[in-house]
Amino acid sequence: MAKSKGKVYLGYEEEIISERNKLQLNYTINKIGGLPNWPPLENIQFPTKCPLCGLHRLLVVQCYAPIEGSVYHRTLYVFACINPPCWIQCESWICVRSQMQDVPSKTSAVVLMPSSETNISWCQGSDDWNQYDNGDSSNGNVMNIDNNSIQRNSDEEDESNSFELETVEQALENLQVDSNNANMSPVQGAVGEVGAPVPAAELEEEDESGLVIAETPTAPMNNMIALFNQTAELPPDIRSRLLNGPMQFVSKYIYVEEEWNKASYDDDKVTELLNKYKKDNEIEVGSVADRVAGAPTEDEAYEDANPLHGDRLFHAFLTRLHAHPGQILRYSRNAPPLLGAPLPVSENASNSPCRPSNCIRCGSRLICELQLVPGFANTLCLFPNNVTLSHLHFLSVLIFTCSQSCWQQNDKLVEEMVIFQPEVI
Repeated sequence: MAKSKGKVYLGYEEEIISERNKLQLNYTINKIGGLPNWPPLENIQFPTKCPLCGLHRLLVVQCYAPIEGSVYHRTLYVFACINPPCWIQCESWICVRSQMQDVPSKTSAVVLMPSSETNISWCQGSDDWNQYDNGDSSNGNVMNIDNNSIQRNSDEEDESNSFELETVEQALENLQVDSNNANMSPVQGAVGEVGAPVPAAELEEEDESGLVIAETPTAPMNNMIALFNQTAELPPDIRSRLLNGPMQFVSKYIYVEEEWNKASYDDDKVTELLNKYKKDNEIEVGSVADRVAGAPTEDEAYEDANPLHGDRLFHAFLTRLHAHPGQILRYSRNAPPLLGAPLPVSENASNSPCRPSNCIRCGSRLICELQLVPGFANTLCLFPNNVTLSHLHFLSVLIFTCSQSCWQQNDKLVEEMVIFQPEVI
């Protein structure tokens, strides 16, 4: 019998972490960018430099992810190199896991995490995260939250389209045509006064009727194909800084809520809706139920058509993301990842840095615990000047971890597997 799908928790971009609040950060905070908040363990070291180019890597996300029933605090840290050739390579990304045993209290020999009374977990008790409690600091995020502070991509697109339409309308109003020169193009009439005429094909009528001579337009000055194919480069000042030491992305809180699934509605709710539909339209419920269930009828039959672009996997990926606009990451320990493209296939998967396999430490199977989706890239800008880099985008970043979360007494950090999936071209 197939196992039922587990819960999936979605992360959303929250407010920027102020300098004052940075003093209150610790390893139990879910955040974007900034500097890593390590647990209070001694001699924590990991490869901070990219193995491909030698530049320092930046913290992309910090995720507090304790396991239900465990006595360990558990946090995932994901780093990446922002050098354009390295950004798209799995080898330049790294995820390290830290664990620290919780100190037992005087009233209890073992502290089970998470409990139903706390809301600092991705697991049990996280249903309460969607309540905006401005006065509750139990999750470490001391801040004032406005219900309207989360902007969705759809709103940004609407504003962008509105701005573009206004710009086009203004441009059309400013166009002027000089009646003294009927051969001048409308664009020339608009810019000719500032000394920037645009080449146009002039038509000269000869004595012979019907004979028109057209001059060849001036050749374009830019090679557009070369412009599109050129490789992005890291600005020299940023490269210099990364050679000398680490940088950081602007640090922001992450708000978490459980993913809503329309399949969770029970049969009673469906029956209630069908009865209401019958009452309003005075028709038999049975006929409606048959249509909902897909029973064949004498009317026109509907077919499940393929998307126009032909990629059903990518279509399902976008449809699932659009159901919850604004999500930047997905977290689950018992649900499969949301794939927009197949995972890489290798004849020798154990030697592939971008192919999930068993844990190299204990041999347990790997699970996709954390997934960064395309919207996450839009949150990344460099501190302190909010510099954005155009090449920082992806389809998915998948973090595969040990299903047993193996840990030894002397461990400080354990490296997990990262799979980078570039945008679909």
